[in-house]
Amino acid sequence: MFAFIVPHCNALPRNALLRNMQDATTTSAQDTDEDGAEPEMSEQQRLTLYLRTVLCSHAVTPLRVLDVTATRFKCGVSAAQNKGMSTWLPLNSAPVLLLGTSSGENLVILCNTGVAYAMSPALKVPPLPVDVILVANCTLDHDDTFRVLVYDGENLPATTPGDTSAPDSGERYNRLLRFFPQFFNTGEAATSTFVLQWVGYYESACKFLSGDISVGHRIGGLLSTTDDAMKPTRPVRLKIPDTVIRKFHVKP
Repeated sequence: MFAFIVPHCNALPRNALLRNMQDATTTSAQDTDEDGAEPEMSEQQRLTLYLRTVLCSHAVTPLRVLDVTATRFKCGVSAAQNKGMSTWLPLNSAPVLLLGTSSGENLVILCNTGVAYAMSPALKVPPLPVDVILVANCTLDHDDTFRVLVYDGENLPATTPGDTSAPDSGERYNRLLRFFPQFFNTGEAATSTFVLQWVGYYESACKFLSGDISVGHRIGGLLSTTDDAMKPTRPVRLKIPDTVIRKFHVKP
């Protein structure tokens, strides 16, 4: 039913990456330790650096529509559902929203802070439709290749012309399968950075946790999509004690 897609191994051109990182960092006395060596960055710090230098350009003036969009994204916890749509969640990740504007500039909203940036023009991603919002997680592969894993979206064009029904999570992914290549398979920089992440039934997604499938980076758990693209959840298996089942007549 769903295509199985895992990250490619091509990296953003090295010269472009080095140039971006040099522009975003400075060397000063307080940046070094007592031995004069550069301090070791944590994985999260390195991810943040890549996110700001590879994916983002300049910060944009806060707009009400961006503030509202940023606050709508919430990732909660839910009981695992075998027929629910799920995927893997990188151990080191940063959730982002990708959206277009009437001016033709693509924007990136960092969900953890609500700050919005213009998408780097070096990625050469065509202007996204104004009403479409793509939901993704950024991560770093084992070789430090920066990835943007797109797994859901809102207001994606219908696969059937004239279809105005509200799509469930499965139908949204079907629409994403068709939408994604049109905007992110447009050049080496975009193709090596943006990945259409596999999404499928929960039981199949559990194979990522067992290590049966390699995705290029460490996995921290699973992520499930819901009826609202902006409200994914972390699925957990719940074991209800027998005493509780008997006392409250809970159906296991």
